[in-house]
Amino acid sequence: MKKAIIVALAAFALVSGAQEKKDAAASDAEILKWKDGKKAVFMLEFDDSCVSHVTNAIPELKKRGMVGTFYINAGNGPFKNKQNDWEKEIPKTGMEYGNHTFTHKGAPTLEDVDKDIALANDEINKCFPDRKTPRLISFGQPGGVPWKITKEEFNQLLAKYNLVDRPPFFGYPFHCKTKEDVLKLVDNAIAKGEMGHHDFHGVGGDWLTTPMDIFTALLDKLEENKDKVWVTDPVSYHKYLTERKGAELKVAQKDNSQIKLQLTCKTDATLYDLPLTLQTKVPADWKECSVEQGKNRANVKVEDAAIRYSAEPVTGEIVIKAVKK
Repeated sequence: MKKAIIVALAAFALVSGAQEKKDAAASDAEILKWKDGKKAVFMLEFDDSCVSHVTNAIPELKKRGMVGTFYINAGNGPFKNKQNDWEKEIPKTGMEYGNHTFTHKGAPTLEDVDKDIALANDEINKCFPDRKTPRLISFGQPGGVPWKITKEEFNQLLAKYNLVDRPPFFGYPFHCKTKEDVLKLVDNAIAKGEMGHHDFHGVGGDWLTTPMDIFTALLDKLEENKDKVWVTDPVSYHKYLTERKGAELKVAQKDNSQIKLQLTCKTDATLYDLPLTLQTKVPADWKECSVEQGKNRANVKVEDAAIRYSAEPVTGEIVIKAVKK
């Protein structure tokens, strides 16, 4: 009996030791949860191409260097009132557009909404002529209108037009009633280490309006937490999350001369092309490293015996070496 126990303990020790080595190797090189090692994600989304988006929201976003995603209805009056801004000026500011259908009439039939989605995509591509196609575009289902297609038909439309369905609408004045409610969205995202978002209609005007003091307080809160929060758009969030979940990073070789990593990615690089953020431990005496991935090469400073760097989400080898002074 005693011999059996000793054998069992020895086997357990071997398994535990192997697991510890595996865990250590994994921590030597890892894909960080969010871009640039941020703790959380936050998205600012705006529906219906309101005039107040042009006059109030976008100037405040630009002032802080933040991105907002605007779900436009190019066939409607508010868009046409500021058409030159939407088509010519705003695309230069770093803002993103989402598909909210062309007319905001909903989905009375599959044929109707198919046409409306196609026209909306065409308008978005017209506004960003330098961007590649096909590419992923965010989709926000219009509210308050008939939606008579099935879930299966809806998913087929998303696939047909390379659309990414955004998270369910959430924002003032429906789900958040006070400034404190809105600001808690940021705190909750940080506490959970996950994605938070706020959806807007009018900002300081128009309809279903978020007052300017609440809007700017939210932006200021995000600015105060910029070291913790990745403020981004729904497509970039979706890309990073999907790429990370479909990727694996292993240490193939590590010594004092170089480190070789093997990155394996399951996503389609034609659509999923947002660089991942990797972190790798390096020898203590390395001060600066060169990182090579295919034709890409970059020098990275070492901090706390580790480097943090971007890598294309494609399967292949990454080679890290010390930069000799």
